[in-house]
Amino acid sequence: MTYLELDRRDQKMIALMGAVAFGRLENFIIEDGYAKATADSQQIITDNYDHDDAPHATKRVDGNFLLTDKHMRFLCRIRKVKNGKIKSITIRSGLPVASEISEAISI
Repeated sequence: MTYLELDRRDQKMIALMGAVAFGRLENFIIEDGYAKATADSQQIITDNYDHDDAPHATKRVDGNFLLTDKHMRFLCRIRKVKNGKIKSITIRSGLPVASEISEAISI
């Protein structure tokens, strides 16, 4: 799947991860399986001097690129939640590598 094939809401999240490059995104909500920023959402950027800040290696002039397995796993995870909260997403080289997601338990 490519970036331009994504829903606009997913494109915004993937673009934000790329803009952060190294760091975290915190306090997003998940509505109907899509991440959404709120007034409490934050981006925490880690300055990493061991790595190049080069853009995604497969990015093309038209802004499109192939999504990585990490992108797809993250998107699949939030689709499963439907409605909940993303406490944090750890980002390295613009890619999600870990996330903390909370959701209600139905008893």
